[in-house]
Amino acid sequence: MSETTPTPEEGVTPQRISGTLPIEARSVFRLSSAIFYLIGLLVTGALVAAAYWFDWSTWIQIGLIVLLVIDVVYSLIDLIWFQKWKQERFTYDVKPLEIRLHHGIITTHDVLIPMTKVQYVHAQQGPLLRKYGLQTITIGTAAGSHDIYAIEESFAKSLREQIAVYARIEEEDVI
Repeated sequence: MSETTPTPEEGVTPQRISGTLPIEARSVFRLSSAIFYLIGLLVTGALVAAAYWFDWSTWIQIGLIVLLVIDVVYSLIDLIWFQKWKQERFTYDVKPLEIRLHHGIITTHDVLIPMTKVQYVHAQQGPLLRKYGLQTITIGTAAGSHDIYAIEESFAKSLREQIAVYARIEEEDVI
């Protein structure tokens, strides 16, 4: 824990940290989704090719072509609009007594995590996040875990430490 971060017991009013995801998160979301959709399109395309190569029945060929078209249309809609909306509509609010996460496009989720229930705080960074200088913070409770996706690396470290102070987590539980 940092010596400069005041604890609630010291009589200093703790700060409230809130925000949205950075614009770089949109690029990370689009790249990871594009990789996922490319794999799905390759598999579906291979099935369509196999249907023609092995002369499967006409209804199977038509069904696979319809599936391929649906895959392409949904992939484009997701990559163009949904990933943008995902980045814009994710908000977090860290207060001394609770963490509130709000996210969702079609179905919205408003998650309230009491600080007394926080068991660990974990930061992770894969290759795409590392390329853009971002990290994901995972907040673990007995009921499960919750993520604050793709925030700036330097800010992620201070946010993780601040949540640990509010939740009174020992240093070895802050990963």
